Amino acid sequence: MGIRRTEWLDWFYYLAPLWLAVEVFVWPNFRAGAVVGGGLAATVVFYAVEGGIGAALWYRLPYAGLAALGENVVYLVLLLKFILLSPWDMALALADDAPGVAGMGASYAAALPGALVAMVQVGFRLKRQLPR
Repeated sequence: MGIRRTEWLDWFYYLAPLWLAVEVFVWPNFRAGAVVGGGLAATVVFYAVEGGIGAALWYRLPYAGLAALGENVVYLVLLLKFILLSPWDMALALADDAPGVAGMGASYAAALPGALVAMVQVGFRLKRQLPR
């Protein structure tokens, strides 16, 4: 059996357990927290889906690439909602002197690099999926 050639975009999904550990222990709200609320159970489910897509990509299932593209598009739509509405929520909380504004700002800042990762994934996956 020869050496298996993997796409570099697929490694993001193969490393889903690592991203889960990073999000839980090092960088809260890196990807999952922005769309599922930051709870541990929801974060685990989010990365279980990403791990499942990684397994589908590894076994080269027919629609695995489209599933990865679809997951990233749905993630981006939810993340854009978070990015667009969070500043308004923070402004309203500041007006009410709410104590959780600093946490809201930290969650917002932590989610932005995850958005960039998803945008890169969507761009390159679209390029790969669309016929030339």
